[in-house]
Amino acid sequence: MKRKGIYYGEVYKYTLKATEKSTANGDAGKCYIGQTGNTKKRQGDWDSTDLKYAGPKINRAREIYPPEDWVREVLFSGFYMKESTRKKKIDAMETAMIRKYDSVNNGFNTSYGRGMKGLHHSKASRQKISQALRGIKKTEAHKKAMSEGKKKAKQRRLRQERKLQRQQQQQSLNSAA
Repeated sequence: MKRKGIYYGEVYKYTLKATEKSTANGDAGKCYIGQTGNTKKRQGDWDSTDLKYAGPKINRAREIYPPEDWVREVLFSGFYMKESTRKKKIDAMETAMIRKYDSVNNGFNTSYGRGMKGLHHSKASRQKISQALRGIKKTEAHKKAMSEGKKKAKQRRLRQERKLQRQQQQQSLNSAA
């Protein structure tokens, strides 16, 4: 969230309440640590159980346990003058909180922050994935979903490129003036 050059960020924790179901499954008390710069939107994403939220562990848990079975608390929040500063501080705090609550091994986080963003599989890993997927027949629905995903990714990339071009043009105009 940005207001007049000020950027907000927070690290939050969702803890699964002890219910008959969560206790029977051994999940009561487990947690998920996340971050956001837009609390209202992220909360809306959480409440919309038909949407994917983060990683596979928390998505499976959200399919099993409804939103009212979770308690949300803000662990850390702050306002920053630069988006880059906000990102660094919030990323570091998210990682620290994931480690503190051990939510990768004993919770619903799949990594120690940022998921796979900016990370890439090694060549050997890509080859293993490719080998494992060979020979698997894809349904028409799966093919259509992959096609739609590729189209959306291309549209996002084009929007980003146009935005960058506009920014560069604006900088050129500002420096020429």
